[in-house]
Amino acid sequence: MSCSRTFFLDAKKKFETARGVLRKEKITIDPEDPAAVSQYAEVMNTSCFQSVRELTIKYSIATQTAHIEDVRTHMLALKEIRIKRGLTVELGAEAMMMAASENVQKK
Repeated sequence: MSCSRTFFLDAKKKFETARGVLRKEKITIDPEDPAAVSQYAEVMNTSCFQSVRELTIKYSIATQTAHIEDVRTHMLALKEIRIKRGLTVELGAEAMMMAASENVQKK
């Protein structure tokens, strides 16, 4: 099975699971209550749609780096994907890995 087909089947399965849970729970919110609407939106974003976002990122990495053979180009592609997706680097590992790959290339 191709990577894109697997990705979309996984996303569809997670979405249908989340929708099934919502149907069983019969959640009712007052559309006039901004706090309730905001909390519901937050719960939805952090549960089922977060997993779809993770699958999307995983798919992007798999498809955009599949043809890359050298480490430096691979790291630059990952950095580009990270920037496009708005992901932050908090540990500084990316810079350390780039420095290490440059050090290996020099030797």
